[in-house]
Amino acid sequence: MGDGRHLSPRQAAWRENIDRAQGVALDATLITMAMLMAELVVVAFSGRRGPTGLLLSAEKILDLLHYGWAAAGGLVLALIWNLFYRRLGASPGRALVLGVPEWERDLEWTHTLRGWFVAVFIELTFFAGWLITELDLLALFTKFTKATDIVRGLMHPSSSVLHEGLVLLVQTIFLAFMATAFAIPVAFVLAFPSARNLTRGSAISRFAYTVSRTLMNFVRAVEPLVWALIFITWVGIGPFAGVLALWVHSVAALTKLYSEQIESIDTGPMDAITATGASTLQVLRYGVVPQVIPPFLSFTIYRWDINVRMSTIIGFVGGGGIGYILQPRVDLGEWGEVGTLVLLIAATVWVMDIISAKIRERFV
Repeated sequence: MGDGRHLSPRQAAWRENIDRAQGVALDATLITMAMLMAELVVVAFSGRRGPTGLLLSAEKILDLLHYGWAAAGGLVLALIWNLFYRRLGASPGRALVLGVPEWERDLEWTHTLRGWFVAVFIELTFFAGWLITELDLLALFTKFTKATDIVRGLMHPSSSVLHEGLVLLVQTIFLAFMATAFAIPVAFVLAFPSARNLTRGSAISRFAYTVSRTLMNFVRAVEPLVWALIFITWVGIGPFAGVLALWVHSVAALTKLYSEQIESIDTGPMDAITATGASTLQVLRYGVVPQVIPPFLSFTIYRWDINVRMSTIIGFVGGGGIGYILQPRVDLGEWGEVGTLVLLIAATVWVMDIISAKIRERFV
């Protein structure tokens, strides 16, 4: 259960080189993104038009950006910044991985190159996001009359779909419950190799940490809707595909939450139990698990709440639950029936929120 504080000179040098490489990689990524966003803003405000004479859309502008040149420029600038950090100050990547030099710690952000870079990066992100998502506040506030039929239908729910909606609502709740229940043991086991403070003792444990984190990040990056489409193709349309989709995503999400909680535990009990000659499993059993069970319970309840809401969207593609009958009614514009189903979902989420709050209050 080593914590990495006792390293040989060779190991320390190797660790420092890895940290420097990570800092440069992070800086290169940030600078590349900043350059691409700056180019996007310039092209968007230049008034450039396509072959049809119309202004370029966000998709067209993104397609025209010079990604290769930006990546090369970002890497070169990152290397220069890290080579001359004593003159330029710590770069964002270096500051995050290796820390800020002592002479720079008390400086205001306006007196550091890093501070100005972060400020400009945030501004570019905002403007680029505005352009890419094609925000149109004028349309939002001037064309709301087109939504009056939808609002009227939602305000006057129809009882014709009430019985079917209640039946499928029960299925939705249990769909989310089964997905969460199956995810708990898998996420609990994966949380330990995914916690950085428990995987510093050997190369094997660090490899397990890298593999586990990478796999869970990939799984979590794919939305449950996509997993639902995959499992519908695999096992067919129905709630079982929805359970599998939510289960896979819940495992990844809970593993992240569980592992981060493990990383923030008090290491005192671990050190005391290790000093008695206990095995790794005993240290985990008596030094880690008692500290994490209450927050684990809170995270699990919260995840079930999320899965109930997600299961509604899962039903849109055939994953079962109340979303299965909600989607066709939205397509047909049957807003009265849509209003009934939305009210059922809202009431369920509200009740679950109250119940989960009482459970957390009692046990956490």
